[in-house]
Amino acid sequence: MVKHFVALAVAAALLGASPASAALVPMQFPLAPQNDSGEHGTATLLQGTNGLIVRLRLAGAADGVDQPAHIHKGTCSKLDPKPLYALKTVSGGISQTTLPNVSLADLMKGDYAINVHKSTKEVAVYVACGNIPKK
Repeated sequence: MVKHFVALAVAAALLGASPASAALVPMQFPLAPQNDSGEHGTATLLQGTNGLIVRLRLAGAADGVDQPAHIHKGTCSKLDPKPLYALKTVSGGISQTTLPNVSLADLMKGDYAINVHKSTKEVAVYVACGNIPKK
């Protein structure tokens, strides 16, 4: 049991959380390809002391292409096109954003999804998406 707590504390520290929130378990879920993009990866969410920490890791993107990412209302199959929260652009397959005043618990109560776009020039093309799991 102690080993598990230590592992969680280390994972939380790596994501920028304080020791007080280290007991919270990061939530990880897949980002699936869309529109035959071949891009896939994971989203990791953790409630930090300064807000919700959102970390994206993607594989399959073209080299040197920055990709906008957002949290939207809805699900990947029925996404509200207006972003609810902007995330830092995915660059080199990685993005990490802290969203102040955003609660993971609140997002888990409704239908929300993380969506990644092909590029800043082709924002209308979705390349990866993952539904935030409900509680």
